[in-house]
Amino acid sequence: MKRYLKILGYILLSLSVVSCEDYLTTESNSTLTEETTFGNLDFATKAVYGVYEQLTSNPLYDYTFMFYKADNDIEVNWSPNNGAVYNISHYSATEGTNYLQQVWNDFYSGIEKANLCIENLPKSIIWDGEYAEEAHRLYGEAVTLRAYFYSELIHHWGDVPFKIKSTQAGDEFNIPKADRDSIYEYLIQDLKEVEDYIPWMSKTQTTERVNKAFVKGLRARMALAYAGYSLRNKTFETRRGRDWEEYYKIANQECKEVMESGEHQFNPDFENVFKNLHTYTMDLTYKEILFEIAFGRLLSRGRVAESWGIAHNTTYDKKYGRAPSRLSIPLTYYYSFDRNDIRRDVSVEMYSYNGSGASAGIQLLASPNALGWCKFRREWINPSLGGDMSAATFTGVNWPMMRYSDIVLMFAETENQINGPTQAAKDALALVRKRAFPEGMWASKVTQYVDSVSTSKDAFFNAIVDERGWELGGECIRKQDLIRWNLLGTKINQMKVDMQKICNDDESYIYHDKVPTYIFWKRNADGETIDIMNPDYRLPETAISGYTRTAWLPLYSASNKDKQLSYVTNVANGYDAAKNNHLQPIYVDLITASNGILSNDQIP
Repeated sequence: MKRYLKILGYILLSLSVVSCEDYLTTESNSTLTEETTFGNLDFATKAVYGVYEQLTSNPLYDYTFMFYKADNDIEVNWSPNNGAVYNISHYSATEGTNYLQQVWNDFYSGIEKANLCIENLPKSIIWDGEYAEEAHRLYGEAVTLRAYFYSELIHHWGDVPFKIKSTQAGDEFNIPKADRDSIYEYLIQDLKEVEDYIPWMSKTQTTERVNKAFVKGLRARMALAYAGYSLRNKTFETRRGRDWEEYYKIANQECKEVMESGEHQFNPDFENVFKNLHTYTMDLTYKEILFEIAFGRLLSRGRVAESWGIAHNTTYDKKYGRAPSRLSIPLTYYYSFDRNDIRRDVSVEMYSYNGSGASAGIQLLASPNALGWCKFRREWINPSLGGDMSAATFTGVNWPMMRYSDIVLMFAETENQINGPTQAAKDALALVRKRAFPEGMWASKVTQYVDSVSTSKDAFFNAIVDERGWELGGECIRKQDLIRWNLLGTKINQMKVDMQKICNDDESYIYHDKVPTYIFWKRNADGETIDIMNPDYRLPETAISGYTRTAWLPLYSASNKDKQLSYVTNVANGYDAAKNNHLQPIYVDLITASNGILSNDQIP
């Protein structure tokens, strides 16, 4: 049976893929079958772009990155439950919670599109001959994106239905869950088989299509998810995958091969890694970002530097525009940084663009719970989205799916797990820290630090846990890391305890010396920058000429402290460490429609 409408629909969907590249310029035939679609390189390419398009779906992108991955020790949604995405953040979703179904459906829609490409490309006339290299690349891209969609489904729901064939007339639609270890094993092998189909970025010359390094990096991430801990359906055990030790070796080898390829390196300026995203340009010099989700400026998708980033009040900020900043970073994360770590003030800052009238402009945060993800900033967008476009929601700033530093840290982690803190593991950790500190501090902050945390496998592992937080914070990786390390509950509860200690000015808090009672600050003459004199140390409480003195958390009133701690409670109390309930329930309508095949047996 020819599926004219299905194929045509996916081609039309692919036309909405927005990118810095002008991919889609050829008109399609009015009637397309599988044979005509995949027998033509241009049409086949559009079909694969339709799989990419699924990454930019509003529910999938906005909700999975902002809310499904939130509420850990460094990326939080302080808002109380609302019966929808906030419940999803706070580990309190039920099978009737809004936005569970849409995200599930979006992932499976992407899988269906990928399955069509995977089935039909090897049978097409372009598979061999003049267009073989490009056809094989398209096939590898579809396999990679399908693996990504399944990895996200497993991360959020555990065991899920596993479908690797496109839907045909007469197929049974109700498919039972498959064991996640079996899914991982299949897909990790699948990725290995297509690695040679996909070129390195030096050949693809784009960050907006997958390349060999991303395939290897995704394979490493999935191998570590398999090797790590997760909540097991029905038994409610939190345990590793069955062949977990072998999968550490897979991840180690993949990361090693990326590093040895010489294809990717660190941008020497940590801030520029993210600032470049806001200028709608690709970094093809250092190639630190291995893959980006491509969005379109002013189109109905992509809220990077709007919902994520430093807050901009819509009532006054006509220069930079609207940015409500829907997610936050706890104060404990800020204080965990070494005060000389360059990454701190790129990742999180103590200011926002707020106020009204004479007080409008850049200023110290009104409260400690308002720290935003500062790797994404409305004021960095160029051309600006201020003025007549100040109310614009969709910025078109791309989302970085994976960076080279993630590869290096996964290598350090796996090398330590397999062989202990070898010189290779130490060198990898040192490479990440060298960019984080001025060269004059490398002796103490890099060499001595790395030596100090390399006394045992456990000590080095704990350093990796910290380093991944400092390096990758705000990039929606932390929750999955903590789950696979079996540390999610431990770290959430530690954040809660530490916030209580800050409120109580408790000297047992490990970073007590960094917490001011008063912060002294002023807006600089340019009106665009701020001088915060003592963000992380105490000064005498007397006035300082030219600076505004603002009481900080230890001197808040009891009622204000209670308010601050209520935000933490929204996160910490939702997570039940005893049950380790990090999985989401399947939506009730999906269960009903499955005629008894699906159930929420994964929820304790």
